[in-house]
Amino acid sequence: DTGNGEQLYECPICSLTCTNLQFLEEHVDLHLEEHSFSEGGNMRDLELAQQLQHEEDKQQRLEEEKREKEEFKKLQRQYGLDSSGGYKQQFLKNMEREVDRGRMHPFEYHKRKADMMESLAVGIDDGKTKTSGVIEALCKYYQNENKDVRRVWLSAGVDHFHSSLGDKGWGCGYRNFQMLLSSLLQNSLYNDCLRDTALIPSIPKIQSMIEDAWKEGFDPHGASHFNNRLRGSKAWIGACEIYSLLTSLRIKCQIIDFHKPTGPAGTHPRLFEWILRYYSTDNEGATKVVCTSRPPIYLQHQGHSRTVVGIEEKKNKTLCLLLFDPGCPSQEMQKLLKQSTDGTGLKLLRRFVGGLKEKQYQIVAVDGILTLEEKT
Repeated sequence: DTGNGEQLYECPICSLTCTNLQFLEEHVDLHLEEHSFSEGGNMRDLELAQQLQHEEDKQQRLEEEKREKEEFKKLQRQYGLDSSGGYKQQFLKNMEREVDRGRMHPFEYHKRKADMMESLAVGIDDGKTKTSGVIEALCKYYQNENKDVRRVWLSAGVDHFHSSLGDKGWGCGYRNFQMLLSSLLQNSLYNDCLRDTALIPSIPKIQSMIEDAWKEGFDPHGASHFNNRLRGSKAWIGACEIYSLLTSLRIKCQIIDFHKPTGPAGTHPRLFEWILRYYSTDNEGATKVVCTSRPPIYLQHQGHSRTVVGIEEKKNKTLCLLLFDPGCPSQEMQKLLKQSTDGTGLKLLRRFVGGLKEKQYQIVAVDGILTLEEKT
């Protein structure tokens, strides 16, 4: 009451005063309508924001799935699991490219194609990438070397095999197996195990032999990685496949993992020490050059593999591995057969501790034969 008989009404929301009750009611109704509209607007904004976030998340998932599929296809191509054909298809494709570029005569193409088809039919390597006699040349060289080698141990009779037009870029594991097998075939201890493998098998034949090992039950986890199939592919193989194949042939071997560096600057001195023990145990003669009966060692690291055929011990006690690399062509290897007295050609083979600095290494080392019971 204002005191002069006039009644005032106050808005409970904004404290506005007015003299008319009906006007106040209309004013409060406006407040309520505005509040209701504001709440609805907030809900609509929230729903819109959630919808936009959901669509953004969905788009990110689709892009991530697309990236994963592309990465998987890239890995499949990299490791030869993309159904793009195997040794035969790559050999023919690369020869056709050589003809197109004028680097191969069509007559040579047809001759090499015929030779390749015959090699695949009988399952025997054609020997066109093989170099024999390097170990014997090394033995002769070291006997006359008088500078810094105190002693050297060599594997017996290892032939070098390098990658061909059919397996370039993915065949190193198979070629290293051929090198290892070339030595085993010359060792009478393994005659019984290898009586069905008198000659070096071709790469497709080696793929079949690994598949046979899987069928026997060796390395089911590894087999599933390749969908139990290697033939007709360019699939890379590694230490586990070599181990399975050798064991299926009743050849006793072991895989040793050097899963982290054991020396300064990412080096692996323990790998070198293990290989020295492998060669020198039971071979500690007084002679400088020790031609052992030890088979070569399969050496694997990420992306490549090589074959250890010996080890040098320098007069200052440092160690140096001697490696056959499948990536080294025959022309280079044959230079070692005419080794110069200064040993410059040995740069192809020598690897000191500082020269092996991959994060991890695996080796497969052969050590005798298995009985049928041991194999089982």
